[in-house]
Amino acid sequence: MLALLRSHQLFIRTISPIFKSAGLTSSQWDVLETLYSKGPLSVNDLMQSILSTSGNLDAIVKNLIQLGFVEKTIDETDRRIRIIRLSEAGKTKVENFLPVHNQALAEIFREFTSEEKHRYIKSLNQLRKRLAQPD
Repeated sequence: MLALLRSHQLFIRTISPIFKSAGLTSSQWDVLETLYSKGPLSVNDLMQSILSTSGNLDAIVKNLIQLGFVEKTIDETDRRIRIIRLSEAGKTKVENFLPVHNQALAEIFREFTSEEKHRYIKSLNQLRKRLAQPD
């Protein structure tokens, strides 16, 4: 477990300057990239997708709204549900930053073979699926 936690912390420390150069945090990027790839999501669906808590997600979304990257609207079929979607500025931000992000990942993982990367991804996905999801 310590190896996993330390690897995560080192990875975040390594990639954080890339996010900072774009004026983002890793959590903000997680929300933007998720909305870009999945489309508009309810707050609950977004929270489950990025494995966040409601309080943490609320703060991230508020900051992204202030930056003009996302919009929060009311679901037309159920007014209790709030929908989060990328704004045009958010789409542009993702499209401009995605190549920078992908290049940074390629550099970080350059010494791993394709086979190793696939094995690590498979192992981590298995671990995630076996762990109970927080309520």
